Amino acid sequence: MTQTVATRMGWLRTAVGAALISWPGPFLRLSRREEPTGASLLLLRTIGIRDLVLGLGMVSAARSEEMSDLRRWSTATLASDSLDAVASVASMPSIGRVNSTVAAAVALLAVAGDIHALRTIGLFD
Repeated sequence: MTQTVATRMGWLRTAVGAALISWPGPFLRLSRREEPTGASLLLLRTIGIRDLVLGLGMVSAARSEEMSDLRRWSTATLASDSLDAVASVASMPSIGRVNSTVAAAVALLAVAGDIHALRTIGLFD
């Protein structure tokens, strides 16, 4: 079960990363009224790259025999998602309350998944 939860979380993050890299436009249109700019497309693709790398790292670590690798990758994803939530709230003045709240909620959903994965590997025992 330990590796199963982490593997699923890793594949989910990998899929999200691949989607953000391949099709960033539709994700940007969810929160904006105008067409995405080249800069916003690039930014979302870099976020996708981060998620792809973190996801593949989780999958690889979950398949290895080293629990320390799995803990390290799980902790890195938790840190990343936690900082995303903080950055989302801090961005409220520039992106508005609704977009900030939605972004923070998505990040906090990921944090909950990260914590669940860390609990299953015994980090929060």
